[in-house]
Amino acid sequence: MEQFHQQLLDPSSYPEETHSVTFKETHISRIYLTDAHAYKLKKPLDLGFLDFSTLEKRHHFCCEEVRLNRRYTTGTYLGVVALRRGNGKVLFGGHGPVIDYAVQMRRLPEERMLNRLIERGAPELAEAMPRLGRALTTLLDQSSVCRDEPVRNLDVVRENCAENFRQTRSAIGRALSAEAHTLSRRATENDLEDLAELMLSREAGGFVREGHGDLHTANICLTEPICIYDCIEFNRRFRVADIAAELAFLIMDLEFLGRRDLAGLLCADYQAHATDRDFMRLLPFYKRYRAWVRGKVDAILADEPKADPAIRRNAEQMARRYFNLALGYQLEPTLFLTAGLMGVGKTTLARALALATGARHLRSDVFRKRLAALPVEQPRRDDYATGLYCREMTDQTYAELFKTTAELLAREGSVLVDASFAGDHQRRRFMDLAERLGRPVWLVHLECPDQLTLARLDRRSGDASDGRRELFARQKADFSQITATSRVVKVDTSRSVDYNVQSILCRALAKQERSL
Repeated sequence: MEQFHQQLLDPSSYPEETHSVTFKETHISRIYLTDAHAYKLKKPLDLGFLDFSTLEKRHHFCCEEVRLNRRYTTGTYLGVVALRRGNGKVLFGGHGPVIDYAVQMRRLPEERMLNRLIERGAPELAEAMPRLGRALTTLLDQSSVCRDEPVRNLDVVRENCAENFRQTRSAIGRALSAEAHTLSRRATENDLEDLAELMLSREAGGFVREGHGDLHTANICLTEPICIYDCIEFNRRFRVADIAAELAFLIMDLEFLGRRDLAGLLCADYQAHATDRDFMRLLPFYKRYRAWVRGKVDAILADEPKADPAIRRNAEQMARRYFNLALGYQLEPTLFLTAGLMGVGKTTLARALALATGARHLRSDVFRKRLAALPVEQPRRDDYATGLYCREMTDQTYAELFKTTAELLAREGSVLVDASFAGDHQRRRFMDLAERLGRPVWLVHLECPDQLTLARLDRRSGDASDGRRELFARQKADFSQITATSRVVKVDTSRSVDYNVQSILCRALAKQERSL
C-alpha cells in the first residue's frame, strides 16, 4: 500500500467531497480521514495472532469488523468499500480491478474521545464515569455467554500469556530488559496457578463472554449515546474473555494516563451495580496482562521497518511505559525516597515512577511553599540556606513530609518522597519508618555529570523548585555521602527516564521475589 499512499492523500480518491485527507497509522492498520468519514485499510501482515496476508483475508476481516462493531454502535460502521485502480489512479468505488478493501466509518467527534478529554483535563469526566459504567454494564450484559467453548478460558488465558512473552522477546534490549521480561513472566505463571480454580468457576458461572477485546480510552466516544467501537475482529480468542479482563483494559488505560481517580470511580460503580464478588481478586492480574498486551502492540509497531521513523520512536517509548506499568502492578506497597542534588532530575523520575506504581508522590518543593503559604510556582531568590531555605524551614518541611508519609504508608499503597535528602539523618529516619511499618524501602540516588545538571538548571522555569546555578556548588559541598547498601539504587539521569524507572522496578521486584 505504500506505493499508493500519496494518491490516497488526494481528496479526488474518495467518493464524497472533502476539503482534506489526513492519515493515521497503527501496528496493523492505515487510516485515511476525510471531512466526514474514516477509511481503514488493513496492512498485509501475518503476525501469528492475526493474518491479513491476502486480499481475500483482508476482505473477510473488514466484513467481520463491520459486523462485530455494529453490536455496540448505531450508524458508525457504514460498510466495506473496495479500493480500485483505473486510469492511473486509485480510488474508493468506481471501476477497475480491486486492489484492497477498507472499512468505511462515519467520523466521530474527536473532541469527545475519552483519551482526548483526559488529555485536556475536562472537568466533566468524574461525573461521566457513572454513565460510562452503565454503558459498559449494558455492553457486557448483551455479550454472548461462552460456557461450552472447545478450549477452557483458563487454557486460553495461559496460551495468550505465553504468546505475549514469546512475541515480546524481540523487544528485549530496546523497550524491555531481559530481567523485566523474566520477572513478569514468572509472576504471571505463578498468578495463573493461584487463580486457576477461580477462573474455572467463573467460566461455569457465565462470566466469560464474547465481548469487545480492545476496551481502552481511545475506543470510547462520550457522545449521546456513548459510542464504544473498534473491537477486535481478527481473532475471536481475544474477544472471548472474563468480564474482569474486559474492564481491566479500560481501568489499566485510565491509570496509564494518570487518572487513577477515574479508574477508582469506574471500579466503584461496577461493584455497586454488578453481582461480581470476585472482580477485585482478578483485577490486578488482568491489569498487568492488559498493560503487557499494549506494550507488545507498541513494540511491534516500533519494529515495523516501513512505518514512519517518528511513529516508531514514539511507539518504542510508549511500549517501555506500558511494560513499566505492568511491572509496577507486581510491586507490593513500597516507600521510595529520591536523593540527589538540585537539577539532577529527581521530580522527572519521581513522576514517571509514581505513574508506573501508583505511588503517592510527595514533593518537598511543594510542601515547603505551602508551609510558607506561598503559591507553589512563585519563584524565590533566597541565598543558599537562608529565607525559605533556612535550616528551620527545611526541618519543618521534612517533618511534614514524614508525618504525611507515615499516615499514607500505614493505610495505602506505595509512597514516593521526592526530596534532596541531603542529610544522612533524614534518610535514616524515613527508612526506619518503613521498616517499623513492614514496608520495603528504596533510596534512589540520582546522579549525572555536573555540566548536564547546570544546563537543566539554566532551562528551568515555572516550577516549584527554586534551584539555580549559583546555589549548586554550595549544595554539593554540603551533601552527605550516600553509602551503597542493598536498599540503595544508583541512577544515572543522563539515561532516559523510562529506562531508569524499569531498572528501579526490576531491582525492587527481584528482591521482592527472593523474599517470597
